[in-house]
Amino acid sequence: MAEQIVRLYSFPGLSSGRHDVTLSKLKSASTRLEVTKLTTEICYNISVQGNECLNADELKNLFWLLTSTFEEDTVRKTSFLDETASTDGYGKVLIEIGPRLNFSTAWSTNAVSICQSIGLEQIDRIERSCRYLIEVRPKDDSTDITKEEETAFAAKLHDRMTECRYEKPLTSFKVNVRAESCYEVDVMKEDRSALEKVNRDLGLAFDGWDLDYYTKLFRERVKRNPTSVECFDLAQSNSEHSRHWFFKGRLIVDGQEVEDSLMKMVMKTQETTNNNSIIKFSDNSR
Repeated sequence: MAEQIVRLYSFPGLSSGRHDVTLSKLKSASTRLEVTKLTTEICYNISVQGNECLNADELKNLFWLLTSTFEEDTVRKTSFLDETASTDGYGKVLIEIGPRLNFSTAWSTNAVSICQSIGLEQIDRIERSCRYLIEVRPKDDSTDITKEEETAFAAKLHDRMTECRYEKPLTSFKVNVRAESCYEVDVMKEDRSALEKVNRDLGLAFDGWDLDYYTKLFRERVKRNPTSVECFDLAQSNSEHSRHWFFKGRLIVDGQEVEDSLMKMVMKTQETTNNNSIIKFSDNSR
């Protein structure tokens, strides 16, 4: 099935407070360039499945959905930013930042659900990107903005874990990413050092106790090599976040063991008060 990306724009991209904070960050990115102005907009990247474009009524509903209440003409098909070259010695650079494409954001999931409930069933993903038009004035005779300076500006604008720069307007949400092959971690032959290596390579955050325990587990009890996937699963399932090793551990203060763990101390605060919650501490970590 064919995929089309419809791009709609909303202005401004940032609230006044966030705009000022972002502008301050950008001004610290370069010693050669003086950032004089920042203009932003939101771009809605809308994936439409099928060979036909949205008709007039469908577009009207989509515009209504994306437009803020009581604020007409804040969403349109063309950009609000003026990217034309400056004639007064000022330079401009446009940087677009959006979520990484290998997963749909929670915002997209909700937006698609709403679209489909009002009849826009061919829309299967919507992601918001923010477009930053940065105007600068060089402090020397040069007027060109270097690639390194662009990268420095972009680094101030996004979280690399969940976001990335869109070098070109999106034409598809498809990504050419191939999963790494699963492989054996040769604990039977290389002993603990094999786990130490996969721990470094995959960032598993195993500590010394973990490495000793899993080495002994696979060599003496399971009697086979673990796979890289198994090691990753152990790291996630038995992490502090999931098991609360530290917060549920024995608590010894000045040589004396305290009756309750840190976790139990926190949970006790809810036993006699705040009984309006039926889900407190009710997750799969307990």
